Amino acid sequence: MAISQDSIINDLKLKVKFLERQKNQLSEGIEEKLLLWLVTETINQSKTKDELLNGVLERISEIRDIPFGICCKINEDETDVLASYPKLPKKSKTPCDFGFSEGLFKKLKTGPQFIPQASFKEEGIFLNEDINLEPTFVSLFPFQSLYIPFGVFMFIETDSDKDNISGIGVVINQVIKTAVEKLEKLTLLDELKQLNIDFEEKLNERTEKLTDYNKQLKKEIREHRKIEAKLKEEKGIAEKADELKSSFLTNMSHEIRTPLNGILGFSEILRKNDLDSGNKDNYINIIKSCGKSLLKIVDDVIDLSKIESQDIEVVEEDFPVSKLMTELYDHFNNDELFRQREKVELRLNINLNGNTLIRSDKQKIWQIMINLIGNALKFTEEGFVEFGCNMKSVRNGKAGGRDLIFFVKDSGVGVPKGMQESIFDRFVKIEYEISSVFGGTGLGLTIVRDLVRLLKGKIWVESEEGKGSRFYFEIPNAVLVVPEKKNPSIPEEKDLFQWDEKLVLVVEDDPMSYIYLKEVLKTTGAKLLHASDGKQAVEMAYHNPDIDLILMDIKLPELDGYEATRQIKQFRKEVPVIAQTAYAMTDDRKRGMEVGCAAYITKPINRQKLLQTMDGIMKES
Repeated sequence: MAISQDSIINDLKLKVKFLERQKNQLSEGIEEKLLLWLVTETINQSKTKDELLNGVLERISEIRDIPFGICCKINEDETDVLASYPKLPKKSKTPCDFGFSEGLFKKLKTGPQFIPQASFKEEGIFLNEDINLEPTFVSLFPFQSLYIPFGVFMFIETDSDKDNISGIGVVINQVIKTAVEKLEKLTLLDELKQLNIDFEEKLNERTEKLTDYNKQLKKEIREHRKIEAKLKEEKGIAEKADELKSSFLTNMSHEIRTPLNGILGFSEILRKNDLDSGNKDNYINIIKSCGKSLLKIVDDVIDLSKIESQDIEVVEEDFPVSKLMTELYDHFNNDELFRQREKVELRLNINLNGNTLIRSDKQKIWQIMINLIGNALKFTEEGFVEFGCNMKSVRNGKAGGRDLIFFVKDSGVGVPKGMQESIFDRFVKIEYEISSVFGGTGLGLTIVRDLVRLLKGKIWVESEEGKGSRFYFEIPNAVLVVPEKKNPSIPEEKDLFQWDEKLVLVVEDDPMSYIYLKEVLKTTGAKLLHASDGKQAVEMAYHNPDIDLILMDIKLPELDGYEATRQIKQFRKEVPVIAQTAYAMTDDRKRGMEVGCAAYITKPINRQKLLQTMDGIMKES
């Protein structure tokens, strides 16, 4: 019997529908198994509460292709967000607000709920305006635990095909229950950890208190021992001081009586009428020498007394150091002590430009050098005594240091190693046969040390017994100017710097500094404008576009020099600015260059350096 064409078509349609139904069932089964397996694996691997909640949301959202998921804890009318996927930025609002209707709240008590978009308002669910989603429904999975009385996993769905998720919903509900059980375990574990931490903190606190108490006891014991040792030390010092004083008085009596004996004895001899002129001159010179020795003793005692009573002040002045050294050389060349040292060569060694100026107390440096050179001559029978000074080449690890080091070297008997520190203490003398004829109070090096300290310097000795001594003392920041040697062929300064057509803005709030700069620039012919603060400097630079150069002080009222330079450079990039300031640190110089300064000159300003710097910049611009 023939089969009609319509029957065959209907039969095929039924078979296609059957195959599609089998495919959908198989697909749904795979998705459920995949979700159950992956989410359960995530739950098992989670180590913290945040990791657990975020992991569950992420897995469910990715497998179900859900654009947004959130886990909340609900307390009465308040909702706290525990986790979300994707994660919410800090301080951002949740994408939805919860104001559950009483009916929805009762439904959630019974199990998961699936709310279509049309019922959002009725059920009290509102999406924030800034969320870019068009949801078709929201699935809500309630949960309860010992630590969260009532909570909800909420998924915002946008796929219209997911109108029936009853099968997958059961799986989601199941994995959420598993997650809540793990959450309780993790919370309990956290509490146990916190209890353990609290216990350890209390134990550590108790241990620290006991340790501190033990340390305090040990400290008190050490303090008692220190006091005991100090008392013994002070007793020893007092006994030694008493011995030194006795020695000093005995020595002083001898030192005073010796020159007095020479003065009185030879004065009596001079009364005789039968002395020839040669003997008379010789005796007069002896009296004069004894008088000098006596005067030196008196001066040493007075100087030490002034230093101890702080009745001595430092009087700084600017002077050429080479001239001072030459005067010392001439002084000792004519000194009687040096003339007696026929086998000793006196040397002067100055490793500085002859016109180098220093700023310090000239008289005190003279006194220090007199003592050190005199000592060197006393303890050197043959060989040399060399003295001089040089500029320290490195300071604080950087080239260009301006400290000055003076030195006195000799080839004499030297200082025993055990006495190289105590040699600067009062009344300490090294007794050598070579020096005994000249006497001494033992105060000279003490005075030297104290004078060096007054000049904020330091002194030290390097010596080896039998091979001579080397005394050094350093004066910080003493070098003032190191001029270059003047070439006679170079024309006069007034011919070198001619800026008749130039206009210079001087920014300086100190009237005396401005007067100085005005005098320095007088011979150049440059025209000057004066601004007394940073704000005025900016205004003058703006209204005077023909300014060729700016001398900018840094410390200014209203606006400091850095900011003034920065503002000027915004509308006058081409005008060069030279910072002239008392700030001399490396960071200050760097900051000046960063805001646009072409050069940086520190105060006190050297006239020649300023003019040369200005000239070089003007030629470049």
